[in-house]
Amino acid sequence: MRDFSKSGKPPYDCTQMFEVYRLVQAFDPSLAAQFVDAAWVDAFITIPPLAGHVAALKRELPAYLSKCAGATFDHTDVAEFTKGVLLWWANNGKDFPTWALAMQIVGSFTPNSAAAERVFSMLKRMFGDMQMTALADMIQAALMLTYNGRKVG
Repeated sequence: MRDFSKSGKPPYDCTQMFEVYRLVQAFDPSLAAQFVDAAWVDAFITIPPLAGHVAALKRELPAYLSKCAGATFDHTDVAEFTKGVLLWWANNGKDFPTWALAMQIVGSFTPNSAAAERVFSMLKRMFGDMQMTALADMIQAALMLTYNGRKVG
C-alpha cells in the first residue's frame, strides 16, 4: 500500500505545474491562434495571479486572436523565439491591455530547479563518492524516505 503522507498526492507530482505551463502557451501568438478559445481562458482561474483578469481577457480575446493570426516563430531556437515573441508583444500589446498585463505576469514566472538541487544534495550527503557503486533500488528507497521525511525503525 502506498503512503502519500498527508497530501494524498505522490511525492513528485508535477501535474499542477504542467497544467500552468500548458495554459501559459496562450501567450505565444503562433500557438494562441490555433488553440486558445474562451474555455482555455476560463482555465486561467487556476493560476492565482491571472484569476482576477479572466473576464477582461475573455472580452479582449477576439482582438487578441485576430492579431495572432499568421504569427509564426521559430520554436527550435530559444533566443530567436524569445526575441520574436517579445517583439510581437511590444508591437501589439497596446491593442489588448489585459492580455499584455497578463503576459507580463506570466513572463515573470521563474522556473527553478530547487527540488532537483535538493535531491542531488541529499544524494551527496547520503552516499558521497559511493553513490556510483550503490544499487539503484537502494538509492531510490533511501532518497524517497529522506525526501519525504520518513524514519525507518
